[in-house]
Amino acid sequence: MSALWAKGENDDAARRRTLVLDMLEDIRDQRAKLKLEFAEDVTSIKNITASLIDYDAATVTLEVSALKGASGTWIGAGVSCFFRIHDREVRSREQYLTFASRINAVQQRPSGMVHFVLELPEAIKSAQMRRSVRVKVDQRKVPALLLWRELPSGVIIADTPPLLNSETDTKRGLKVDNFSANGLRLLLDNALMREVLPDQDKGEHFSFYFKAAVEPGTPASSFWVNSVLRNVFRDPQKSETALGFEFISEGQVDESRRLVWRPLRFDEVGGLGKFVFKWNLDLYREKGLGQG
Repeated sequence: MSALWAKGENDDAARRRTLVLDMLEDIRDQRAKLKLEFAEDVTSIKNITASLIDYDAATVTLEVSALKGASGTWIGAGVSCFFRIHDREVRSREQYLTFASRINAVQQRPSGMVHFVLELPEAIKSAQMRRSVRVKVDQRKVPALLLWRELPSGVIIADTPPLLNSETDTKRGLKVDNFSANGLRLLLDNALMREVLPDQDKGEHFSFYFKAAVEPGTPASSFWVNSVLRNVFRDPQKSETALGFEFISEGQVDESRRLVWRPLRFDEVGGLGKFVFKWNLDLYREKGLGQG
């Protein structure tokens, strides 16, 4: 058993390492700017930015144009690096990410540029903890939502009618209650629940297609996600059932109109976090106006 655990740990570490190296390639190829943050006892300089110019299996080299010079006192300092890149498959989607590392060496190049040589980070994570923020959603900001029992990779969507479709079922008691970057909560009238999803149990898998818009009536982005049903709560007083889903993978439709799934990166659906962040910001503004 211990050998199996060790194999699982090694596989997971190898997957994380591959993900880190792929992401470093994206940072370099997209020439993404990195914002560096240090502890207060390291430096009082703010807004230090850098560019990734090289990396290998052990180190990452950054060119720090914001510094005119640097001494060996930086060596050993911990640093948090924040950046934004475009998703490889869907270029219109942006991801805000971060990693933590430590400076192994400082180089003053003949050109005068300062290079920081960092340890290869162990992991890259979402820069904003948007995945844990659940936001009440104006239905007009989710102009379309469809639900199926889990769709396998390769399925032709046109041949598979959904269980629920907001276009027709909103009038029958379907409502999107809230969203996060890694899940959503639906409310269903109990009559609709008994008809479409009777006797649902936690742990069952479902697939969603939905559209998200920053503001009602503005252009919307499309998302395909696989999910697992985590919570079922029937409210007899309101005659409705709440269903809580956690996203576990995301997909896209290929040229043959077949659905292809891929694992979530950084535990959230790519590109969805910016909508959740904006919706949450709008709610705070609305509360402020209401209180005034």
